[in-house]
Amino acid sequence: MAVKSKARHDLTLRSIKREIQAGRDVAFWLDKAYAHLDSGLFDEADIAEVEELAAAYYDGLDSAEEPTEREGE
Repeated sequence: MAVKSKARHDLTLRSIKREIQAGRDVAFWLDKAYAHLDSGLFDEADIAEVEELAAAYYDGLDSAEEPTEREGE
């Protein structure tokens, strides 16, 4: 069972958000966030923040790939 302290929550959330914003192993950190949701450390609002960052990262990847796909047509 996770220790539910405000400091641990804040540090963990900030670390996960930083890693996702930097684009470092986004799927891993998203999975970690869901594990923290399951353990009770995170709540739905925290997951929404993390999912928003992950979606922005993946949208950025998709938009970067679009010109390459069009060149091949």
